[in-house]
Amino acid sequence: MKKILLTSVTILGFASAALAFDEGMDADNDGVLSESEMVAAYPDLTREILDAVDTDNDGNVSLEEWTIATESGLLG
Repeated sequence: MKKILLTSVTILGFASAALAFDEGMDADNDGVLSESEMVAAYPDLTREILDAVDTDNDGNVSLEEWTIATESGLLG
C-alpha cells in the first residue's frame, strides 16, 4: 500500500511540475526553456543560478532540470 501511495504522489508531483512548465514558460514550445524564457519567468535570475539549474550545460533547461531546481528551492 505504501508503494502505491508513494508512486501516486510522485506521479502527481511530476504532472503538476509539467503543467507549470507548460503554462506559458516555454514560449516557443520546443520542450525546453532557453535563457530568455528563464529570465522572462524569473526576472531576478542570476548567471550563477542559471548555470546551477542547467546541469548538463546545454544552454537550455529541461523539464527534469527545472523540476529538480524548483523542488530544491533553487528557483522560487
